[in-house]
Amino acid sequence: MAAGNDALDVLKQINTKLDTLIALAARAATAPAPQNPWNGPAYVPTGQGTPPPVASDYDLDGPYGDPEVKAKSPRDWTGPSMQGKHFSECPAEYLDLVADRLLYFAAQNAADTDPEAQKKARYNRLDAGRAKGWAARIRAGYTPTPEAEAAADAFADSDVPF
Repeated sequence: MAAGNDALDVLKQINTKLDTLIALAARAATAPAPQNPWNGPAYVPTGQGTPPPVASDYDLDGPYGDPEVKAKSPRDWTGPSMQGKHFSECPAEYLDLVADRLLYFAAQNAADTDPEAQKKARYNRLDAGRAKGWAARIRAGYTPTPEAEAAADAFADSDVPF
């Protein structure tokens, strides 16, 4: 008779654990999904989708692919200031910190209901992808060609009347 009672006790424990698992599964099914900073609630024009986590070579080589650093250095950066430099001129470690900071601001802006904040969130995510893309290029041994540097210098020094 003792063996039968032991078996019943084990079956009761299994039943209790199954009830707990079923309750957890039901709660998880109704809970909102956690927000990914890339796919969070953001303004995305129809048909364009969300930007990739790392910018493509096409984006990096495009007209907006090498933005200038305008903000102060991230708080964890211990090196020299990179203000005024382009992403392609910055160390990969710095760009990683910039990308993290931009994703943080994107999440903050995405949580706001203001359409302008939603737009900022999208652009923050795009620039974070560009920072990650340039960090990957630099780690792979990217060095600007002399022609590209000369073209950038010539454009910066041109006498544009506006």
